[in-house]
Amino acid sequence: MGCSQSSQKYAEGDEPPLPPPRPPRKLKRDLIRREDQFKEIDNHALKTPGSATLSVAQLSTHLTQGAKSDLEKIRAFYRWITENIRYDTRKDFHDRNIDTTGAGVLRMRSSVCIGYANLFAELCRECQIPVKIISGYSKSFDYNPERVFTTDETPEHAWNAVYIQGNWQFVECTWGSGSVDDRGAFVKKFSDFHFLTEPKHFVVTHFPYMDSDMSKSQRWQLLPRTLFLETFSKRLKGFTPMYIWNLKPLSHPDGVITFTKKIEVSLRHAKSYFFVSARLLKKSSSRNFDQYVLVENVGGNRIRVRVTPPERGTYTLKLFGRGDPQVDELTPLTDYILKCEGVEDEVFAFPNHQGPFGSYHDHVEAGFHKSVGENALLQSKNGKIEFPIKTTKAVDAMAKLDHATKNLNSLDNYALLEREKGQLHLKAKFPCKGYYKLSIFTKNENKETYSPRIAYLVFCGEDYPNCEPFPKVFPQTTQFECRLLSPVTCEVKAHEQTQFRFSSSKVVQAMLDGKPMEKKGSVWEGVVKTASPGQQIKISASDQKGQNYWGIYVFNVM
Repeated sequence: MGCSQSSQKYAEGDEPPLPPPRPPRKLKRDLIRREDQFKEIDNHALKTPGSATLSVAQLSTHLTQGAKSDLEKIRAFYRWITENIRYDTRKDFHDRNIDTTGAGVLRMRSSVCIGYANLFAELCRECQIPVKIISGYSKSFDYNPERVFTTDETPEHAWNAVYIQGNWQFVECTWGSGSVDDRGAFVKKFSDFHFLTEPKHFVVTHFPYMDSDMSKSQRWQLLPRTLFLETFSKRLKGFTPMYIWNLKPLSHPDGVITFTKKIEVSLRHAKSYFFVSARLLKKSSSRNFDQYVLVENVGGNRIRVRVTPPERGTYTLKLFGRGDPQVDELTPLTDYILKCEGVEDEVFAFPNHQGPFGSYHDHVEAGFHKSVGENALLQSKNGKIEFPIKTTKAVDAMAKLDHATKNLNSLDNYALLEREKGQLHLKAKFPCKGYYKLSIFTKNENKETYSPRIAYLVFCGEDYPNCEPFPKVFPQTTQFECRLLSPVTCEVKAHEQTQFRFSSSKVVQAMLDGKPMEKKGSVWEGVVKTASPGQQIKISASDQKGQNYWGIYVFNVM
């Protein structure tokens, strides 16, 4: 948030003599060692009675009661202001000549940024804590990444720097109190991030510019190497969680990217678990372009976002994330503006999938080896694919295949998952060219439901119109560790002698269309003359003699 304009100027002479601005030697993480460090002083500030708010001096005296340090004092000031002062969103704020002094803000309980900054500064001065009111440019709620800031504009925002324990620190009471939504309404929400924000994060959204003196103003960035206004304009703006989770853009530090055909954006996170999802929206279009974005985990805590737009134009790439697998809600991370100047001759959509392809966070607990899913992007060169999946225990699993844009018949089984010798064996067929999502589900413990554990992305470059699905299988097919040998399609010709073969070390009796099959080693065989078209042939089996038979394969007679 910012002011519609900031009419006040702040020269050094307007304030008490201050220590010179230098990069802090101690950062927030050095000053705040425990999550509950401010619990008592926060509670004290939140319980402030109305009788203590009749003047800035009274409020300062009350808030600092019991404070053990200047750090706790400024925390009390910050917590009271962010809780009790609302942001005034009316565009005619300055036309109404509203009093933005500390006393005026205290009386009205609402203001714009300069009022927040004035009240904080006056509270600090009441107890002789050095404080600076800084004005400058900000990337606020109405920020447009394509906008270029220039010194011809009047600085529209104000914030504070406060001097504690021999270091200057940033305090941003306005943004700490809440934000303005898309409708222009103030949404009250406390933010701890904007208290003692690290300069490297703060300068992404706040650029000091006071008294038309760039050289003097740049020192209040509190950075070893200061930024130029042009760099500030271009730099990607992240939302608060992006900095809390230490998500860093590697390939594209700027918020606007111009490219042809495709773009890959790389980022790095610092967490053991981090989930990223993406959306792609085209300006002046109601179509959904999300299926032209692919999110990949590429190792080394790196995430790559691949975008292949089907049309030229300007897009917004929105990134969302979460840092806890137990949390379902995704939080906005950042927005890129993508300017696509040319597209591929043939562009394939990606399947609907939220987040990166590969293993889910709980795949090891579900019985898969930790390495499973590391190589989740696959290509089929002949309309087929086959590979083993390492497991650490027997898992009750099933597979599902989805094309990115075409609806495969739900009764057609183009993915076959088999279990043998302590691992799963996956076979899949791809009738149409394009991208597929190949999902592996396992049964939840003590439940009859299945949950996804691995998602593979497979590309097939050609159509295979004669591609036939596998026969229908059942949960017992996997439990009995059956491997289909022949035929490997769901359809068999009518009125022909046909041999059926499968292997299993667990099956002790098997039936083919009601007739016993013969076991040779671990291979079960049987021959039957197929019936008329439209009929079915069923193989059933049992893992114990004299027990009920369970269906394991069903073939259609054509």
